[in-house]
Amino acid sequence: MPLRKEQLLNQRIVKELPYYACWFVRCKLLGERRPLQSVIFITDRCNLKCKHCNVVREGPYVSTMTYDEVREHLQFSYDAGSRIVDFEGGEPLLWRDRVHGADINTLVELAREVGFFSTTVTTNAQQPINVNSDLVWISIDGLESEHDYQRGVGTFAKALHHISEATHPNMNVNMTVTAHNWRDFAQVAKLVKDHPKLKRMSFSFYVPYGDRALVVPPAVRAKITATANLLKRVGYPIMNSKTGIKLLRNPKSFAHYRACWISNFVESDGTRIMHCPGQDAGVCDECGFGMGPEMALLFRLHPEMVLSGLRVRG
Repeated sequence: MPLRKEQLLNQRIVKELPYYACWFVRCKLLGERRPLQSVIFITDRCNLKCKHCNVVREGPYVSTMTYDEVREHLQFSYDAGSRIVDFEGGEPLLWRDRVHGADINTLVELAREVGFFSTTVTTNAQQPINVNSDLVWISIDGLESEHDYQRGVGTFAKALHHISEATHPNMNVNMTVTAHNWRDFAQVAKLVKDHPKLKRMSFSFYVPYGDRALVVPPAVRAKITATANLLKRVGYPIMNSKTGIKLLRNPKSFAHYRACWISNFVESDGTRIMHCPGQDAGVCDECGFGMGPEMALLFRLHPEMVLSGLRVRG
């Protein structure tokens, strides 16, 4: 008789908990700075030109890692302490290494061989979602008109088609809230709640690496965070914790206990950054990255955030 989902989740927690406990002691009590999650941008090649993106490049400026380079960065991140890896782009589903006959699923299996507990792929869903990662994040930035405004005409319909066709058991939506699409926030949450293939939703606010016209004004930011917690209270599957949502209203509210070194980043050209790139860009005081307050809460062992983090990867 197959194990129930709750049993499998409990088994995984029991297996991983000793490592997480040791990590916390080393970082909290001994002052070490060891990542727990890695974000590896395997390519900055993409099939879209999104208005809010600061990653994608074109022509001779495009960088794409080889299989051997990804393997090297995975081992580096694992040795540094990380046990969760998110493959991002550009569009990671476009990644190929023809020398090794490798695609994104090859990299997911490689990460597991290295020893990572959990693997994630973030996609714009313009390709079929045939991935074997533990978790899939799908970028949906509004209903059709707003999503297509930010990502291109026809992209919303194509994303929903690929979501409906996919069989992955752990597909989730992430919305980047901008000054242009914020009115669609509640509708996107409802879409996720009602869609049989989607499990939950997370959200971030646009971070001004580029176009400041997309920056969400403070009053609107307050309105969205209030709406998010209201929807969460009535059962909408919003992954951000209640406390994290409150902190996201004003990024300066948790400035004194940020822990953005919990994630390390590897850019497509091989550059390794042992903290959020926003720190080097000088945008921390305007940060809207949803995981920013969550990492701060994790390092304070906030119970809601810890449970949410475990469940999302279950």
